[in-house]
This record gives sequence, structure tokens and C-alpha cells, in this order.
Amino acid sequence: MNRFALAAVPLVFKGVMLGIMGTCRVRRVGAAYIDDLRAGNQPWIYCSWHNNIAMGVCRLRNQKVAMMTSASRDGDLIARAIEVLGNICVRGSSSFRGSQAARDMVRVVRRGHSGAISPDGPRGPAYRCQPGAVWVAALAGCPLVPYHLEADRQWRASSWDRHKIPKPFATIHEHFGEPMYITREQVAGGASAALEALQERMLDNTRRCLRAAGHDDELPPG
Repeated sequence: MNRFALAAVPLVFKGVMLGIMGTCRVRRVGAAYIDDLRAGNQPWIYCSWHNNIAMGVCRLRNQKVAMMTSASRDGDLIARAIEVLGNICVRGSSSFRGSQAARDMVRVVRRGHSGAISPDGPRGPAYRCQPGAVWVAALAGCPLVPYHLEADRQWRASSWDRHKIPKPFATIHEHFGEPMYITREQVAGGASAALEALQERMLDNTRRCLRAAGHDDELPPG
């Protein structure tokens, strides 16, 4: 990708997305969880599915959230969009540079920044957690917060995750799940139990958000 495209495309994305989302109403559920963590000076990690990235980076803009995205060339545009929207990019994923990215995320969170991870990225399967977020939370000593966004009217891509963009004047439903604390002792013998618990909490939060947005026909299995 040439330098012009890498510089221009994220700025166009920012302008278009913020323009559309500026016409939308937002209904927040569970935001008190975040307020309590912030009041206690406790960093946290948002856990949000890959198909939430476009809306998520805009809703969480200018908060200096450390967001993990792929270290591949395909992730270059997302990384730049994260930065132009006022957040911090941590490069890596389950398929490439994952261990180093996890260590980088732990360091950033320990410095007091909250983080954001898409546990089913970058290649899926959709709505299926990979273990990275669980290990980062245990090592950083911070909770995981399920986070999901759905608009009552939205465009869906044909990609593996069916990525979504809200339509103008839609209502965006923003749901925060109960924080989940994971200790090092819990994952010392393996992360499977903690991973299953995270999967269940994220799916519960996702289903509630989908129902609120009127998308009962899109409920993920599980």
C-alpha cells in the first residue's frame, strides 16, 4: 500500500464514520460498570467481536485506549485509523506476532491505559474466543469487559465477520457486560475454564444487544 493511501484512507474513514454516527442516537446499557472502574482508577480491557471494530474505534475515540490489531499489511489501515481517532495501536494477533503483542498490551495496561481486544480476530471463526485476552488480563491484573455495538439499521459486509456500519439516523445500542476478573492462579494450569467463561459472558452481552436492536434473527449460536 502506498504512503498516500495509508495517510488518506483512515482520514476519510474518520470523516465518514463520525459524520454518520453524529446523526445517530446512542442507547447505553451497563455503562455504570465502566464508571465504577474509572472511579477506582482501575484499567480494563474491552472484549469486542471483530465485526465491532469500525463502530468501536469511533465510539471509544480520544480515550487513549490501547487497541490490538493485526501486524500484517492488512492491519496497516486499521492501525492508522486507531491512531487518527486518538487511541494507541498495539500490533499483533493470534495468527502473527501474538506473544509479543500480548506482552506489549500488558505493559501498556500496567501503565494505566485501558485496552481493547477482538478475541475472534483477525480471521475467525466469528464469535469464538481465542485465549489471548484471558492471558493478557491475568498477567496485567485487570478485568475484561464484554463490549458490543449494534445499530437498528446498518449495512453488513460480505466478509467472514459480516462487519457492520450504521446507517444515518439509526439508533446505536452500546452494551457493556459485567467485568470479569482473572487471576494468574486461575490460568496456571491452562486457560480453558476462563476462556469458556469469557465466551459465555461475551455471547450473553451480544445477544442482549442484538435483541435490543431488533436483530433476533442474527443471534449467534452457543
